[in-house]
Amino acid sequence: MACSSGGDQGAESKCSIKRDPSGYFNNPFPEFRFLSPFELFKLARAKNNKNLPSTEEEIDQTLPYKKNFDDVDSKSQNTVTWIGHSSCLLKMSGIYILTDPVFSQKRKRFRQPGLSLEEIDKVDAVVISHDHYDHLDYNSVIDINKRFPSSQWFVPLGLKSWFESSGIRSESIHEMNWWEEKSHTFQEGELTFTCLPAQHWSMRIAPGIDMNYSLWCGWRVMSSEKNVYFAGDTGYNNRIFRQIGNHCGPFDLSLIPIGAYEPREYLKCQHVNPEEAVKVHDEVNSKLSLGIHWGTLRQGKEHYLAPPRDLKYALEVANINEAKFVTFQHGECREI
Repeated sequence: MACSSGGDQGAESKCSIKRDPSGYFNNPFPEFRFLSPFELFKLARAKNNKNLPSTEEEIDQTLPYKKNFDDVDSKSQNTVTWIGHSSCLLKMSGIYILTDPVFSQKRKRFRQPGLSLEEIDKVDAVVISHDHYDHLDYNSVIDINKRFPSSQWFVPLGLKSWFESSGIRSESIHEMNWWEEKSHTFQEGELTFTCLPAQHWSMRIAPGIDMNYSLWCGWRVMSSEKNVYFAGDTGYNNRIFRQIGNHCGPFDLSLIPIGAYEPREYLKCQHVNPEEAVKVHDEVNSKLSLGIHWGTLRQGKEHYLAPPRDLKYALEVANINEAKFVTFQHGECREI
């Protein structure tokens, strides 16, 4: 189905994506386009306003940790912990789920994980949004599989062979397409995973080799008690989030990216900014949203503290209570 129509009719339909005979996924959104080589050159040379502090002490002052996991998680069956960037640890009905886990140092992070893998006693499932290095980290996958070999991996189409080659058991890998749904029974109960559309792209090596040969997505994770949306990486359009809200909402919690959005002229196709993130929060019908994809890696050229500030302003403009869309300190854990 084409994804070019808006309005209520477009919101009720479900955008789909097709693979061409060579295995390439054709992005269905007219808002999306790849940057030209000249635009990539200009992006690389654009002014960097990140202004990272030069010392660890300054970072600790402006982006302090809040390591309260042991206290909060022990008192509730439903929690969320922000590890950093797009990595979160969800606890739903006592079942633990990691989103896009990146624990290693490979991506030149300036803020270390708020929760280390060694501090996590259990991982039942992992959801992966796409194959970019800041969301799919080989070393973290290897370490998780070594520490928690019974974990289930929910991944978009085209990534199963990558996980198999990384040592993950084939029967533990659940490769899914947009709107595909799968339930899995864990020791504590059942979770339902739904692969959801996103406006993005994929590549780990180079254009012409593996660009868009695996899918990109968001995820819905639903237990008997809670319904959670993980947006992954996405640009904004006025159709898919209404579809997600209509077909899968309302959500008790949504994990929505708010960072790596400047310069806007080059990044708007693939990354929402805080103003658009607020629209996503509203359109998916989220009771509470957490801003992710910021404050961790050297991505985007906005000031490193701009995402939460811009989010606060966007909420004021939209007349939405700040308590409905929050940001955490690294390592912060709250009950859902």
